[in-house]
Amino acid sequence: MGKLLIKGGRVVAMTGAREMRADILVDDGKIVAIAPDIAADAETIDAHEAIVMPGFVDTHRHVWQTQLRTVATDWSLFDYLIEMRYAYSTFYTAEDAYLGNLVGALEALDAGVTTLVDHCHIVNTPEHAEEAARGLQDAGIRAIFCYGTFVNTPRAPMAVPSDPEWRRKTARALRRGRLADDRGLVRFGFAPFEAEAMAPEALADEIRFARELGAAAISCHAAMGPYDSGRAHVVEHLHAEGLLGPDLLFVHGASFTDHELKLIGDSGAAISSTPETELQMGMGFPVAFRARSHAVKVGLGVDIVSNYAGDMFMPMRLGLQSTRAFRNAEYGARGRAPSVITPDALSALRMATLGGAEAIRMDRQIGSLEVGKSADIAIVSTDAIHMTPAFDAVGALVLSARPTDIVTVLVNGHVVKRDGQLVGVDWPALRSRIQASSERIMAGFRTVDIKEIAAAARPVFPHLE
Repeated sequence: MGKLLIKGGRVVAMTGAREMRADILVDDGKIVAIAPDIAADAETIDAHEAIVMPGFVDTHRHVWQTQLRTVATDWSLFDYLIEMRYAYSTFYTAEDAYLGNLVGALEALDAGVTTLVDHCHIVNTPEHAEEAARGLQDAGIRAIFCYGTFVNTPRAPMAVPSDPEWRRKTARALRRGRLADDRGLVRFGFAPFEAEAMAPEALADEIRFARELGAAAISCHAAMGPYDSGRAHVVEHLHAEGLLGPDLLFVHGASFTDHELKLIGDSGAAISSTPETELQMGMGFPVAFRARSHAVKVGLGVDIVSNYAGDMFMPMRLGLQSTRAFRNAEYGARGRAPSVITPDALSALRMATLGGAEAIRMDRQIGSLEVGKSADIAIVSTDAIHMTPAFDAVGALVLSARPTDIVTVLVNGHVVKRDGQLVGVDWPALRSRIQASSERIMAGFRTVDIKEIAAAARPVFPHLE
C-alpha cells in the first residue's frame, strides 16, 4: 500500500479536542502522522470541505437479512421470532447467505461503517458458514464473524449433515481454515444458540467451547425487556460459574438490573445497544447511557437490516434523543424543567466509534484517529443543503449527516469508497443477483402457514397480549 494524504479536513479524532483542522498521513495501512500541514509524496485527498472521522463500529448486526429489507416494518419481537427465525431463514441457501453478507457489508461500508460484529444465525449447513464468512471477506470490511448455533430447520432442499455434532465440527473447521488468521480483517467470533432460551449449563458449555476456539467476541442476546420475563438472569448465572469476561458482548440488555450492570462492568464484558429494535419491538428502553453510568463498555448496533437502514446515524440519534426525553420527563414529573440537556452529542458519537471498538476489545487498533492505529477512516462532505453550514462538526455528524454525505471510506488504509462510489463494485449486476435471491426466498415464505407457527410458539411467551 502506498502513502495517502488526507488534506485540510475538520478532524474529529475522538481523542482530545472536539475537532481540529489537520492533515492525516496514511502509510502501509496505518496512520503515521496527524498535523496541521503535512508535506509528503503521496496520493492526496482534498478534505477542506469535509469532516474526517474514524469509521463507525457497529457492534451488532444480522447481515444475512439484507435480502429481506422492509419485511419487519411493523413487527414486534414475537413477529420477528416466528417469521424471521422460523420461516424466512429456512429458505436461505448457502449462496443466499453469501449474497446477503456481501451486499450487507457493502451497504455498511457505503455508510462509513468500517467494522461490524456479524451475529450470524443463518448457519443452515456447513456451507452457509463458509459462504457467509466469505461474503464479509469479499466486501473488504473489518468484521467479527460470530458463528451462530441457532437451529434452523430448512424447508428448501439442502444437504444438512446427519451428524448431531456437525455444528461444532463446522465451527472448528471454519476456525482452522477461512478464519484462522487473527490478524485478518474478518476474525472468528461466536454466537450461542440463545442465552435466555437455553439451560444455564448449556450456555456455559457453549461459552467454554467458544473460548476453546479463541473467539474474538461472544455475542449473546440478553435482558430483552418484558420478553425475558425474569426467567433467565444470564449474567448472574455466568458470574456464579466464573464465566463473565471481556470477550462477552451482551446485546440489548434493557432489563439488566443495576447489580447485573455492575457485574458486567467489573468483569470487563460489554453491551451492544440497538435503539431502533429495542424501541420498536417491545424490548424495553435502550440501556446504553444507563450502562455507561455503571462503567460498562457500550457500543451501538443496527441489528436487523430487514427493518432499518444499515447506517449508524439513526442508532446514534434515537439512543441520544430517547435518553434525553426520558431524563427530561423525570424533571417534568417533578414539575421542573431542565437547565442543561444530557447526555451530549459527543457521547453518542463516541459509542458509535471508540466505544464500539472498546466493546469488542479493538480500541488499540480502531475507533479513533491516532498515530499508530489502523487507517479506518470516513470522510463526510459538508456540501449538501442539510449540512450547510456545519458550525459544530460533532453536531453535524450526530444530528444532520446522512450516508450520502460519506464521500470516502478507508479500511486498513485501502480506499473502499471514493468520490461517493464504492470501489470495484458492479452494483447493477450485484443488484440483479440479490433481487433474484430475495424473490425466491419470498416465494418460499408464502408457502408457510405463519398462523400455525405463531400458535405453537405463543405458549412460550406467557406475557404476550
